[in-house]
Amino acid sequence: MNNAILLTDGYKLDHRRQYPQGTEYVYSNWTPRSNAYFPQATDGAVVFGLQYFIKKYLIEKFNKDFFNLPEDEAVANFKRRIDTFLGENQVGTEHIRALHRLGYLPVRIKSLPEGSICPIRVPMHTVINTLPEFFWLTNFLETLMSCELWLPTTSATTARVYRKELERHAEKTGFAPDVMLGFLCHDFSMRGMAGLEASITSGMGHLSSFVGSETLPAIDAVEQYYNADAEKELIAMTVPASEHSVMCAGGKDDEFETFKRFITQLYPKGFVSIVSDTWDLWQVITDFVPRLKNEILARDGRLVIRPDSGDPVHIICGYTHDDFENFQEEAMTSTSEQKGVYELLWDIFGGTINEKGYKVLDPHIGVIYGDSITLERQKEIYRRLEEKGFAATNLVLGIGSYTYQYRTRDSLGFAMKATWCQVNGEPREIFKSPKTDTGMKKSLKGLIRVDTDENGVYYATDCVSKEQEAGGCLETIFENGKLVKETSLKEIRHRLCKQ
Repeated sequence: MNNAILLTDGYKLDHRRQYPQGTEYVYSNWTPRSNAYFPQATDGAVVFGLQYFIKKYLIEKFNKDFFNLPEDEAVANFKRRIDTFLGENQVGTEHIRALHRLGYLPVRIKSLPEGSICPIRVPMHTVINTLPEFFWLTNFLETLMSCELWLPTTSATTARVYRKELERHAEKTGFAPDVMLGFLCHDFSMRGMAGLEASITSGMGHLSSFVGSETLPAIDAVEQYYNADAEKELIAMTVPASEHSVMCAGGKDDEFETFKRFITQLYPKGFVSIVSDTWDLWQVITDFVPRLKNEILARDGRLVIRPDSGDPVHIICGYTHDDFENFQEEAMTSTSEQKGVYELLWDIFGGTINEKGYKVLDPHIGVIYGDSITLERQKEIYRRLEEKGFAATNLVLGIGSYTYQYRTRDSLGFAMKATWCQVNGEPREIFKSPKTDTGMKKSLKGLIRVDTDENGVYYATDCVSKEQEAGGCLETIFENGKLVKETSLKEIRHRLCKQ
């Protein structure tokens, strides 16, 4: 059992005594301060993850592992940790006992709606204590809040960047209305994430923009914490797919028969994905697939070829003339490699030319690539296919842990900072502005109000009155132990689609 009151940084344990005597209220904000390490997030961060955090931690976790414990046990547990961690000290336990007797967290959290876009340097959430004796609680919760919020927010922002580039390509090349964009970027990240919790919160972030996912626990999470229902709405979906162990077990000499068994016996209809580079991708494309062409075209569904190694840009799109400047001679690549998988499949199956003049592959065949697809590679893949005259309607790109895990809190500069307090009845506007800083760490000042401009973009005004702070776009979501305003995955997706 991990006492919920100990889910904080150790240095915060004695901040209660460090505030000025007579401190009654502390007001803080959670803000994305910079996109210097995430320049693709040009218009800000997706608001996401707060409802999960509130329900799972501020309500479920605190009730189970603090408020529902016997009072003496909860206090003794806290005291034991302090004694073994700080040694002889004066932190005390009466404030912990008082909180336990109160029976809930006396804080108010306000937020912009989840699924909206929060510009850089505009507060996404604000936090204040509601009872003066618990002034210390506001920033005591900072560590837990920061720990649990930056990843789902950053992953939702990342997914949106992928989605916007996909939408750009779809608009340019004339995707048909029946092409569901939500399937065309697929979450493959779970196995590479930093534990189950990270895979869940990041996986939920992906689901804010897409429905293609392998992260099953994220589906359970959005049902539990975001009022979704897989029986009534499409939360996430995948297709039957092989892996290398399956292909290897079938044997190299029998790989063709493994392909044939998949599409004629195991999956005679519907979508099926077969990993195709266990030994020789180009043999699969230029030998196996043409020999199975009639069977593939006879299926009511799509065979999806899955390359899984090499440079995905070259594997999917082939090489351009400029690429060969990196080689001593063009003969270093075969004709198949020069063309790439997408063009080779067009040569075999053909397709149609859409109203915008782009080639659309026959619906019986497609490609999925789930290895090392970065934002930069996604963009380059679409660019090269556009140059070749293709609309990537039959291409699914997998987003893995390299993308979702190789982010940090600093990717969007998230921080929670106090900007206002009240001491002995006197309100104080407080801020930080380090001379040694570049300007990123300079905080707003005082109470804050967020409104929208004529274009619907959020902006912040600091140093406002209590009456002004009570209005604006920041809405109370959590107050005194209760979630007072809920949202759903459906609403979040709807908001994102409009932006």
